[in-house]
Amino acid sequence: MQIVLTVIDGPHQGREFVFSGHDTFLVGRSKRTHFQLIAKDMYFSRLHFLVEVNPPRVHVTDMNSRNGTWVNDRRVHSAELRDGDRIKAGHTILKVSLRYEPGELPGEAAAPAEIAPAAAPIATGPTGTAAATTAAPGRFPTIPGYRLEREVGRGGMGIFYQAREEPAGTTVAIKTITPAIAPTNDQVERFLGEARVLEQLRHPNIVAFRAMGEAGGLLWFAMEYVPGINAAQLLQQQGPLPVALAVRLICQVLQALAHAHGQGFVHRDIKSTNILIVAQDGTELAKLSDFGLARVYQTSPFSGLTLTGDLGGTAKFMPPEQVTNYAAATPAADQYAAAATLYNLLTGAHVYDFAGGGIEALAMILDDEPVAIRKRREDLPAKLAAAIHQALARDPKDRFDRVDEFQEALAPFAR
Repeated sequence: MQIVLTVIDGPHQGREFVFSGHDTFLVGRSKRTHFQLIAKDMYFSRLHFLVEVNPPRVHVTDMNSRNGTWVNDRRVHSAELRDGDRIKAGHTILKVSLRYEPGELPGEAAAPAEIAPAAAPIATGPTGTAAATTAAPGRFPTIPGYRLEREVGRGGMGIFYQAREEPAGTTVAIKTITPAIAPTNDQVERFLGEARVLEQLRHPNIVAFRAMGEAGGLLWFAMEYVPGINAAQLLQQQGPLPVALAVRLICQVLQALAHAHGQGFVHRDIKSTNILIVAQDGTELAKLSDFGLARVYQTSPFSGLTLTGDLGGTAKFMPPEQVTNYAAATPAADQYAAAATLYNLLTGAHVYDFAGGGIEALAMILDDEPVAIRKRREDLPAKLAAAIHQALARDPKDRFDRVDEFQEALAPFAR
């Protein structure tokens, strides 16, 4: 199935935009948009509206435009779209259509699929980090070959459990994901086939995958159990971290990324909650979790609409190109996210002053320059600040060529 947006009225009448997978479509007068209207329709704002597609689902979000976004003659802030709906902004109208593949039955996919109910509300701590909880044993899902013992955290993609592998008794971590829409058997097999290559990643700073599968409507992933806390929790406990500690942790993350990038893997979702910290030989060891899982899941047809569904978390570490080219994930995007995480650990703040909601955050990421880190923390060495801001460059070509070059620039400050 494909989602088709056709301009049926306005200066660009007849233009057509086709989407066959999870993607974003930004409309406005800015050069960063996918459908740019300059002078031809002056009622458009620089960033007017954002469409997120993941067939059969389509969602439009107004980007706080001056003149508003309208769906079927009703002004909306955010709306789920169906076949035949019309989006109007300025003098331009786009029609939403579902285009079916040969042999596909229109009646089976014309409406957005039912969203699977969440297992429970996501529990968060005071700063929005995942809070460790313990659920009643009877509520644990059944995963063949594992005995789930306690819930240890929740995030945007799913729930983490501490579990025992049977019959060996080895302690492992289990992550479960409830698909946003009910997948077909072929889609599940394709997803697990793509995810299974992640088992090839073996590095001391990467949480290792052990096994994965589907059970009772859940996708599950067994991985190395890492006792300790994540970097967001460490920041919450201690406040802004000492320079040497924060840089050491991110240098380890960059070592993991260099290893993975060399094999063609991209993480796509680096943030402080995905960096686990354990004590080893009298020092801190950082382990990067969820490696590559975000990319595989977010580009799958049953992940739902993950960008507009998680603007408060991942977006704070997201590079501009991941907003405008959502389906693609590059090593340069990981570099930016690692730099944004280091910025957060050093200052307790984020790259931008995300005071508003998620849409304001996306607009800042696309159009604003990051707040100078030394405005947040004056004692930081100038060369360290310069390295961080180079990795945060809005244009990927202006960042370091590789993550190991970023690590080399940071290394003098890790001692």
